[in-house]
Amino acid sequence: MLYLEDYGICYPDGLKLHYGDIHVRKGELAGLFGPSGCGKTSLLESILNPDFPGRISFRTALLDGEPLPKPGPELYRRVSYCPQFCQAALNPKLTLREHIHLTCDGNRMREDKEEICRLMSALHLEESVLSRRPGGLSGGQQQRMVLLLCALKKPCLMILDEPSSAIDLITLKDMVFFLREIKENGTAILMVSHSYAFLERAADHIIDLREENSC
Repeated sequence: MLYLEDYGICYPDGLKLHYGDIHVRKGELAGLFGPSGCGKTSLLESILNPDFPGRISFRTALLDGEPLPKPGPELYRRVSYCPQFCQAALNPKLTLREHIHLTCDGNRMREDKEEICRLMSALHLEESVLSRRPGGLSGGQQQRMVLLLCALKKPCLMILDEPSSAIDLITLKDMVFFLREIKENGTAILMVSHSYAFLERAADHIIDLREENSC
């Protein structure tokens, strides 16, 4: 699904990061591991940020067998990104039902109420939360809601940046079970974490950036 071969980044200040080959197959959850400074965030920024300041090099860069699109509408329709502390991605002025409507409208999808209910059930979210704004939910509920929005558009690739940070163990357990269900439906998942132990439990294989960059 995501195939990067001999992928590297060079920043204007001369900093160079090399990632080698990164493969995330359809229906697979791949973990991206490395402590601070190994280039985890830089890799995600290089793929997703239209204003990324560095120069990108690669031998091959494919998404679902086609050239990896540049950051923009085409890429964002096919890839869901769940940022670290993703609760901040929710608009505090909108109800969760309005978030769902905008997600479907922005991705040219009809609202499938049955699918929405199924996803909510898998994430242990009550239907009553749809009428609330983000401030009326716990941090764990907000994080699960962002995961729902990411999954709702049925991306070919889902990228999660440090999803295990700042959430309780119950939410973490729900999230891992949910991701396993999502990947069984064919979505590829790239999950970034500084916790090797967490990735050992959750991922099908781990990409260790310490093997490429000095950190």
